[in-house]
This record gives sequence, structure tokens and C-alpha cells, in this order.
Amino acid sequence: MQIQNVEASCSLSRTATDISAQGAPKTIAEAWREQGFDGPPVKVDISKEGMRAYKELFRKEDPMEDFKSLNLRLMPGEMAWGNEGWPDIDEFLGWGTMWKMMDGKVPRDNRDIFTPVKDKASALLNAYKQTYAEIVKGYADGTRTRYVVDMGTEALYRRATMEEDLAYLREEFEERASSLEKNHLRACRDRKVLADAYMDGFPYGSSIRDVLKYGILYRNMKDEEKIVDIKQGLLEAADAFEGQYAANA
Repeated sequence: MQIQNVEASCSLSRTATDISAQGAPKTIAEAWREQGFDGPPVKVDISKEGMRAYKELFRKEDPMEDFKSLNLRLMPGEMAWGNEGWPDIDEFLGWGTMWKMMDGKVPRDNRDIFTPVKDKASALLNAYKQTYAEIVKGYADGTRTRYVVDMGTEALYRRATMEEDLAYLREEFEERASSLEKNHLRACRDRKVLADAYMDGFPYGSSIRDVLKYGILYRNMKDEEKIVDIKQGLLEAADAFEGQYAANA
């Protein structure tokens, strides 16, 4: 294996100090050139024994699984994803796909404080169901390919399984459900704050129509404050869907 475009390590120890001392922002490439390291890229060959030692070092010293699998190519002035020939980062589960698998399926008004939380929860659950079905169908007909970083393989990455793909989808769904529950609490608070502010102070530029609008919206949505355990309800609904989907497959 070759790691290309990596400059000599001694330049790294001097660059940050020089940039700070001179007080002017510079790119890494500019700082390296000032230090005289502007030659052709250095090619480093790592033996199989060295690579095994490198992997073992990560296993012992870094308990975070994601960073244990990280493999980056350093280039003058920038940091690039993966090694030469790797698929695009957006095709890697857990990296490019983080919080993106349901993008485009969750409505933009899911953070609007005047949209009922039941509508938001229903939209999120529907997005999960749709994405889940797309993933299963994609693996069944061979049209979906995703990858995971795997330091135990020769290429350092491999194709993901459908089960791994669905696991990342579930993780994103649970995080979005948790976020929705927190945003619901904020929305209940913000509606009251907004209504009180208009009723009490008549902010500059507001009209009696604004005052009435926010007061009516707040009162009409007062029952929203009684809705709790949103995440738990969504997870139970997702479990029921998965069970039904498997039974009908």
C-alpha cells in the first residue's frame, strides 16, 4: 500500500507556530513552502507488518469505533477522504450518510413551532417507512450499494450489508425522534413566550392583528403541552412497522 502526497513530518511541528507568530492566516501549503518543503510528494511504502502494527495501535489506544476505522489522505493545504480509488464519502454509511438518509422526505416545517407535533411525528415515521422499503428493495434488486470502513480488510473498506444499512437508518431515525421530542418542548415554551410578548408589550411595528394571531395560536395549541413521550411512541410505531414488513415480505 502507498500513501501519497504526504509531506515530511518535521514541517508539521513548525507550521502552526509560524502561522500564529506572524499573525496572518495562511494555508498549510503556503506555510510549508516558506519552510522549504515545496518539493515533489513523498511516497511512503508501509509493510504488511507495519500496517498490522498501525491497526493494533488504534485498537488499543482509541476506544471510539468510528475513529478506529478512519483512514485519511493528507495533501498540501487540504485533507481528503480515504485513499486513492475509494468511493465517494457519501456512499459510506456513518460518514457521508450521517443524518442524510431521510433528507428530502421530512418536511421543512418539521421545526415550525405552529405545526402540531402529531403531524411532525407522522411525517418522520412515514419518512422512515419509505426509506426502509427503498433500502430493502435496493438490495433485493441489486441497485443499492453502500460501503463501510473496515481496517481488517486489504482495501480498508468493504460493501455494506442490508442489515448494516438498515441499522444506520434506525440510528438516524432514533436521533431524529429524540430531536423532535426536544424541539416539541421548546415549541410549547416559545409559543407562550411569543404570545405573552405581543400581549404585554406590543413590539414595535406590530399590529392588533399580530397580537390576536399569536394569542389565538397559543390558546388553540395549548393541548400540545400534554403530549409527552414522543420518542418512545415513534420507536414503538417503527418496531410495529418492521414486524409487519417482515411478515409480508
